[in-house]
Amino acid sequence: MCIKWANGMLNTIHLQTFLAVVETGSYSAAAERLHLSQPAVSSHIRALEAQLDQVRLFRRVGQQMLPTQAGEELIAMAREMLELATQAEERIRSLRGQLSGRVAIGCTPSGAEVLLTGILHAFRERHPAVCLSVNVASVDIVLEQLSRQHIHIAFIEEKQSSRHWVVQLLGIDPLVLIAPRDHELAHRGLILPDALRQAPIIMPRSGSATRRVIDEGLQAGGLAPADVRVVLETDSATVALEAVCSGIGLAFVPQSCALRQTNVSTIPVELSLYQEWFALRSREHAMSRAVQEAFAFLTGDDVRAILHRVGVRSPLESKALGKAPKMERKR
Repeated sequence: MCIKWANGMLNTIHLQTFLAVVETGSYSAAAERLHLSQPAVSSHIRALEAQLDQVRLFRRVGQQMLPTQAGEELIAMAREMLELATQAEERIRSLRGQLSGRVAIGCTPSGAEVLLTGILHAFRERHPAVCLSVNVASVDIVLEQLSRQHIHIAFIEEKQSSRHWVVQLLGIDPLVLIAPRDHELAHRGLILPDALRQAPIIMPRSGSATRRVIDEGLQAGGLAPADVRVVLETDSATVALEAVCSGIGLAFVPQSCALRQTNVSTIPVELSLYQEWFALRSREHAMSRAVQEAFAFLTGDDVRAILHRVGVRSPLESKALGKAPKMERKR
């Protein structure tokens, strides 16, 4: 699709390429994101600049390509044009009863990407013409991407109190301790926190929401920070699982991740640790119909059933657990 400009038609593909360079900071990274060659990205930018009276859209600063003043002016308009193009396509397709469009989701590496696999599969079965993309990053980066409209929906484990977001609690995921199947603690039954004193532990990054919940739980169980021997820090539940399998140490991971593993054992500990899952969308920006449907699906009964099957308790069930440790940050 093209949009009329003074010197002809602005190609939406060129505008997508322009925004990809803005968001990634380089032609090579934009090429990787768009599954294009780097020369193709350069060609798109040159064509766009030619249509805009040969104005330069980027300047090189070190290893980064940064937008010029003209480039900065174009960013908001390019996003508007692409959104209009998407809405036009959606409306025409909706005449045939088919939902289409693009939905970009951001999630954290603390198990969200594992849960999203089944959720997105179910959504695709219902809306096969919708193009989905998933970006995995830290909470801060995901929220920044959401505020800049680089993504449409965030799926994270930390509640946000900002008035800028629509926040929906999806459920509570118990954090469980896992170990290699042949580990001595795997055969003891229920253990006290003291049994973990100086045991090698794989932890989320210090300062993260999940790390705070684990630290507070261990301290409530009588273990001071000095009693806990952290041998590896990672926010990735997948890395933590692989590290446990490799014998590096024990790890607390979401139960929804642990249930999928057959080569680790879950060790019952006299602790109550939980990780909450939230879906967020912008309160201020207009949403396409595809994004509206995706958010409604993510916060609806079908997804609650999917989450329940992997051990995530619904908000109603969570009330019976009492007050779970807070994982909230004010922004």
